[in-house]
Amino acid sequence: MTTLAVSRRQLLRTVAITGVGGVAGCGGGSGDGGDDSDGGTVSAEAYPSIDEWLTETDIGGADDTYDGALTDSRDSPSLTVDVGAEGNNGNFAYSPSAVVVSTGTEIRWNWTGEGNPHNVEALPEEQLGESDYEFSSGEAVGGSGVKYTRTVEETGVALYHCEPHFSLGMKGGIAVG
Repeated sequence: MTTLAVSRRQLLRTVAITGVGGVAGCGGGSGDGGDDSDGGTVSAEAYPSIDEWLTETDIGGADDTYDGALTDSRDSPSLTVDVGAEGNNGNFAYSPSAVVVSTGTEIRWNWTGEGNPHNVEALPEEQLGESDYEFSSGEAVGGSGVKYTRTVEETGVALYHCEPHFSLGMKGGIAVG
């Protein structure tokens, strides 16, 4: 296979598995796309499909809460993502919207009770064809509390959105490595 024939997904998997550039290994804020020791973030350059997904406007709106960095939560066995966080001209955001976790991490989507109804959908055919995960919390629902839980077992990228607020930019991305 030539270098030109390698897809972004294959490149991301290679980077995540081998730790090239400090993405999956121990980085140190060296400006190489690794960990930012000052803020617990990973550069979006390490995960271009998540960056593209959250800034894309041809497929849903762009997420105005996304700042070009992914929250580094690889040391945590679980992660809570707020659903209905402030953003996108109301309570139409996930927080954090972009995150890196380790395989085996339990993700809990917690409805804030704001901007209802919401859901969580990872449908690769609707998300740049780049999502390695497919899941859905079901129909959009209101209320508050944890409404959906998923453990991410495989290395890859999960791109997801809220169906009723997709056009507003209610999108999220999880890199699993």
